[in-house]
Amino acid sequence: MNKSNLKIALLGVSHWHLPLYLPGLPGGSVVGISDNDEEIASRSAAPYACPYFTDYRQMLRTVKPDFVFAFAPHCQMHEVASYLINEKIPFTIEKPAGLNQKEVADLYNKSEQKNVFCAIPFVWRYSDTVNDLKNRYLKGQINHMSYRFVAGPPSRYLATSRWMLSQKTAGGGCMTNLGVHFIDMALYLTGCTKAKALASVYHYAYEYDIETYASSLLQIESGASLTLESGYAFPMTDGVKRENRWTIITDKGYYTLAENDLEIRVFDSMPQHIGLNTDSDPYYEIFARTTLSDYEKGIRPRASLKEMLETRIILDEINAKAAALCSRKKEVQ
Repeated sequence: MNKSNLKIALLGVSHWHLPLYLPGLPGGSVVGISDNDEEIASRSAAPYACPYFTDYRQMLRTVKPDFVFAFAPHCQMHEVASYLINEKIPFTIEKPAGLNQKEVADLYNKSEQKNVFCAIPFVWRYSDTVNDLKNRYLKGQINHMSYRFVAGPPSRYLATSRWMLSQKTAGGGCMTNLGVHFIDMALYLTGCTKAKALASVYHYAYEYDIETYASSLLQIESGASLTLESGYAFPMTDGVKRENRWTIITDKGYYTLAENDLEIRVFDSMPQHIGLNTDSDPYYEIFARTTLSDYEKGIRPRASLKEMLETRIILDEINAKAAALCSRKKEVQ
């Protein structure tokens, strides 16, 4: 771990992503921990020998951190982020940063008005994989992108994050939790800020009211088409956690990435194979380390509330398309 004089607080440590961030934090930097669950807060604070709290406001007033890594149920994100912005405390907050476009837009406007640093962990932006694709391997104009990211069943959230399985507290299922990364990636690779949702189909399995498999078709403002599949349907094993498969078609090549292998095909040439990582987990550490460095150097985050809002607008349109289709199905039945 790097050494730093920053005092860091961790807010909402029951979030399943937290362990992925921790290797990116400077040694001795964590000065306070909070979570609604006192047992989890106490257990998480023990390795740092720091105080723990069940009220994040009390934690912030007591330890006075220089920087906060904020995690919270989606239904509480607007409240938490608003408090941090009002107190002018720099922070990161997990996506989707709120339940809808209105909440995220409010946070973005407040952060801009008060000039508060806020980074969003769209971690693929911080990866060699995507940056090598963007700057080295993709040739020509992107005409089509297809992303399939299917993780394990929703039961994996029951232990610490049951709120993820409720529409009221999560605001959505697999598209909100997983698909957002690839909406953002499509915008990043094309250099665009807008896309139009053309069609969406959501499937609901298990006993939960969130979508557990989602398929969507969009058109990026550049004219490129985008298909997204995300879901909680993959039968996990010890060595394989998810399916992650991308196809990108340009006017000069056909690119497929899966299982750490990028295949590049162009006409009249033999296929090329290049090793590129397809596991997103290591990039949370890089995100944490890079974000702290960017903050200390006065550099704007690679993904901020601006990029979160651009993605959230598209996500809400995708959700609306799926809801409209579901309503029509019920009318027919």
